[in-house]
Formats: sequence, structure tokens, C-alpha cells
Amino acid sequence: PVSAGGGDNAMSALGCGCTTVGRVAVSLGTSGTVFGKAPAAARDPSGTVCSLLDSTGGGLPLVCTLNCASVPEEVRAGYGLGRDEISSLAAAEPAGCDGVSFVPFLAGERTPNWPHASGALVGLRAGHLARPGLLYRAALEGATFALRAAIGVMQRHGLPDRIDEVRLVGGGARSPLWRQTVANAFGARVACPLEPESAALGAALQAAAVDAGAADLGAWIAERHDAPTSAAIEPNAEDAARLDRAFALYLERAEALFGQR
Repeated sequence: PVSAGGGDNAMSALGCGCTTVGRVAVSLGTSGTVFGKAPAAARDPSGTVCSLLDSTGGGLPLVCTLNCASVPEEVRAGYGLGRDEISSLAAAEPAGCDGVSFVPFLAGERTPNWPHASGALVGLRAGHLARPGLLYRAALEGATFALRAAIGVMQRHGLPDRIDEVRLVGGGARSPLWRQTVANAFGARVACPLEPESAALGAALQAAAVDAGAADLGAWIAERHDAPTSAAIEPNAEDAARLDRAFALYLERAEALFGQR
């Protein structure tokens, strides 16, 4: 038998366990990426959602943001603190950051298509700039909100509304605070695959399924190799409610700053 292989994202979907509807993969790298299983290819005339196909006969809508892990890193470097120190300070700050929104478009932005946009801190009060943990947490939330907004676009173009679990990868996934922030902001369980090379694992799993004569590759992989993950993190209901309000404020402020053009 011959295994056809596939693109890196399609193989990664197999390797990180996103072969079934209800799971999405989120990568917290220098840029952010979201993709998930859908019944068919996305149909987005604007081109915001990439109309990829997965390797099981369905769709794999995908969206990228330009600004992700680089945003909190900018705050950390600006205050000259180590990651452990500033993360500890941020964990002591409240979810929603006392009304501070960090619009994270330091490099412009592609999702939404706002190349003219810039980073912005909105809602500052006296004393906020003396709290590096607050601004660091606001940066984590801003980058996460950009990904949440991107998922909303995907859901308007084929990604099912139900999200049961987020498979979190990328350098930012090593942060316990960011993992919890994603769980709270998305209102979904978060788990991190233990195998970092998910695309290579996916290719191996595809070959194994073909060799076994599987009629449904996705079902065969899901039944025999649901990607092992770290302990799952559940949303905190109180903080999730705070982030829902903060997300609405973030959208309003970002639109007011950069959407009216």
C-alpha cells in the first residue's frame, strides 16, 4: 500500500488528535494559527479563512494572526524581567486586567485584514504602568482574543460552532497562565500534545492506517491513537465570564481604532 502523505497542517491535525469535529488546534508561536476539522472546505470569498482540506476527506479551515507570542515578549523585554518573574506577577493580576485592553497588532494584522493597524493599550488608569504583570497579562489576553475572533470568522465559513477541546501547541503553550487564559477565553478544555513533532507523527499514523486497510483514516486513528496530552485544563467559570466581557470590550476598541477606514 502507498500512503499519500499531505501538507504540514493536515498531517499535524492527524498527529495532534484533531481528526474529529469539536477539537481545534491552536498554535501560540510568534504568529498564531488555528485550524480544525470541518465537514467540507471553507468558502470564504474574502480569503481570510484558508480553504484547506484535511487528510480524512473533510475540510480543514485555517486562520493565521501575525501577532501572538511576540506581544507578551515585547512587554517582558520592556520591563527587563525574566519570564518566570513576570509570569508570577501576571498570575496575581485579575482576569480582564482591570479594563485594560492590549490590542496586539504590533506588526499590523492580517486577521482582520488591517495592515495599517498598530499595537494599542486602551483603558489605562493611574498606576497601571507600574504593574508589569498587569500589562503582561493584558498582552496574553489580547493575543488570545485575536485568536478567538479568528475562530468566530472560521465558524461563519464552515467550522462547526461546537468546540469541546483546544489542542494547544507552540512555545506559548508552555506557559501555565496562557493555557488557562485560552481555556477561559474559549470556554473549552485545553490540552497540550506530548509529541512536539505532530506533523511527523501524523504522517506515520496515516501510513499505519493505510497499511491496516482502514476505510476511514480519521476514525481508525482516533480509535487507536488519540494523541497523548498533558493533563487537561478546564475553564474557570468566574474568570471566563470576566474574559467574555473583556473580549467584547476588546472588539469594540479594536474596531474603533482600526476598523473605520
